[in-house]
Amino acid sequence: MLIRNVDKNDFESIKEIKPVIDSVTFDDRILRQAKGDVDFLVLEDNGDLKCFVLLKWKGKDTHPEYPDIEDLYTKASERGKKYGSTLIAECEKMVREKGFNKIGLAVNPNENCSAHKLYKRLGFNDTGEKTYIDGVYNGVEDWCIDMEKSI
Repeated sequence: MLIRNVDKNDFESIKEIKPVIDSVTFDDRILRQAKGDVDFLVLEDNGDLKCFVLLKWKGKDTHPEYPDIEDLYTKASERGKKYGSTLIAECEKMVREKGFNKIGLAVNPNENCSAHKLYKRLGFNDTGEKTYIDGVYNGVEDWCIDMEKSI
């Protein structure tokens, strides 16, 4: 198993993991990574990309004081094999190495129950703040909560 930064040649493989990702989003992440604002990480197993995540070093609007995990996504056929947990552990390690003691993420606890349970199992806690619209995808509002973990 190998965890590495995504490079510009990975677009088609990333699209296999998350078919709705577009080239504009992908290119923006590559550019932000080159600037040092994010790490766009992929987990590769036997040469096949299984899972990716965006680690944002400047956090998010609701919690800019610590890094934030965004868009953890595992290929549908590979879910339940601990790839996502492994990538989260790598993000936590990177965050600790940069001197932070907390990491965050957002999740829709109603529409993405399995992810919410995973994050709780990995030690993330709801911040207790009210839900907010994280975005609108295909005309549907994505209502999320913030979660955080001391590391």
